[in-house]
Amino acid sequence: MKRAQLSRACIRALEYMKVKGNVEVAISIIGDRKMKKMNREFRGIDKPTDILAFPYILQSSHSKEFVTPPTQKYLNLGELLISYPQLLGRAAKENTLVDEMSDLLVVHGVLHLLGLDHEKPEEANEMEKQEDHILTSLKPQEVPEIIK
Repeated sequence: MKRAQLSRACIRALEYMKVKGNVEVAISIIGDRKMKKMNREFRGIDKPTDILAFPYILQSSHSKEFVTPPTQKYLNLGELLISYPQLLGRAAKENTLVDEMSDLLVVHGVLHLLGLDHEKPEEANEMEKQEDHILTSLKPQEVPEIIK
């Protein structure tokens, strides 16, 4: 997987969702042991998954206090963890290219960072619709056939 491709999928998802300004999203590619550990720790599921999204949430017990803006030039949305073995397995199972599956997982993760979910059927339908629009925009445009 190329870093540029992961970035492109992330940027396209953010643009589609109308996120403006400088944003930071960390993307880590990990193995199944680490993913299983993280999935167990944060979701209570003792097996690896293809992607986990960890949104950056500032929690404070003093919510009405004045907050000094960070000195960073970017808004940190959070982190995506992608299991490379799970990505490869899912791509093979769904008979799709590894690059296309990595695009799907990044887009899916970004949507989670932005608050979308798929716990309920109507939420899942909306999220899939957004994913389809973004993924379609990532595909290379077809070159029209030249008439001889």
